[in-house]
Amino acid sequence: RAYNSDGFYAAQVLASILGGGMSSRLFQEVREKRGLCYSVYAFHWAFADSGVFGVAASTGEEQVGELIPVVVDELRRATETITDEEVVRVRNQIRAGLLMSLESPSSRAGQLARQQILWGRIIPLQETVDRINRITADRVKQVANQIFSNPHISLAGVGPVEALPDPESIVHHLKN
Repeated sequence: RAYNSDGFYAAQVLASILGGGMSSRLFQEVREKRGLCYSVYAFHWAFADSGVFGVAASTGEEQVGELIPVVVDELRRATETITDEEVVRVRNQIRAGLLMSLESPSSRAGQLARQQILWGRIIPLQETVDRINRITADRVKQVANQIFSNPHISLAGVGPVEALPDPESIVHHLKN
């Protein structure tokens, strides 16, 4: 999702619910419950005209074959099972991060510069908070469906990558 898209904040919330810390779905399912990786996280990078949604995990060669299907299952589940409680928790985290970033002059200067470059104006804090507050579980699920139904995905690996599935099988698994 691009910075100026109506799904930008919903994609940010989705990334946090899926892999934004120790309480995230991926961390709990993949690392804590199954012990398939050392670390796992999801991210959403927004640009002026597009965006990237991704998942990164660090694991051993023996776990790759089991790790990928579990991650894909969690992505697919997110299109249907995001809850209001998860969205409220993440909205609170985002708002707290915004407020804490105001305490750092360099962080605030970076925010102001980015807003001026992207939108041609400084975005009042309350406007950003209002946008975040309007995010619903239904909207996050809608954005998850849009992101995960994309037939064009990329898959990268470092190390012994023989056990990695081909991207087409992941796309197929996301749909079924």
